[in-house]
Amino acid sequence: MAKGPFHFKTFFVEQDGAAMKVGTDGIVLGCWTPIDGARTILDAGAGNGYVGIMLLQRAEAKCHLIGVELEAQAASQCAANYVTQPFPAQTTAWHGPVQEAAAAHPEWQGGIDLVISNPPFFRDKPKSPNVARNLARHDDTLTMADMAKSAHDLLKEGGRLSTIWPIDRKEEWNSWATGCGFEIQQTVLVKTMRHLAPKRFLSLWRKKDALHDSAATTHNETTLVLEGEATLDYTDQYLAIVRPYLRGT
Repeated sequence: MAKGPFHFKTFFVEQDGAAMKVGTDGIVLGCWTPIDGARTILDAGAGNGYVGIMLLQRAEAKCHLIGVELEAQAASQCAANYVTQPFPAQTTAWHGPVQEAAAAHPEWQGGIDLVISNPPFFRDKPKSPNVARNLARHDDTLTMADMAKSAHDLLKEGGRLSTIWPIDRKEEWNSWATGCGFEIQQTVLVKTMRHLAPKRFLSLWRKKDALHDSAATTHNETTLVLEGEATLDYTDQYLAIVRPYLRGT
């Protein structure tokens, strides 16, 4: 994705202050995540804030969006983008680790309807000389265990957790989420092209509660293909979910 402001159909975000720019992973996550009934949304590792703002485009009026971001420049840019976003919502940008969010803000603990995260998901991969970029891409400061535990602390009973991860970490993530008290609802395997193996996976989880712990869980797994046989040969399936957001679709 290009540097400079990124213009969606109904809003734009500045992104020069964030190490990670607007990208396909975040766009797909923001388009796909179900938000029905969510009055409080927390974006863990919000970056410049665009994924959360995408959700506000579909959210109920007066929805409260909280962006939690560890890297200082990205957190500042997130705060600035929240101020200029056009939707009728309350927004809070908090600079700090999501692992400490519930302790720093007790009113958030057990009070969030939806946690969404496009997390720093690389582990044991080569790193950049850019420290901020490493924070955004590598899981040194936010492991899968920390993500699952933090989300569980923040969410209401019955609240939902939506994430995107590399496909090679699917079994690991499913184990952590299940072990931390979540039940799986949906999985989407994401292919960049029709003939290639899945590269990412989206998953939606529900925090168990006393009323549903014994209920049978329905898990739906599907596949999302972004492009057909060539670059920019976008599939109808992909265009259907991004059309409300992306110019030129």
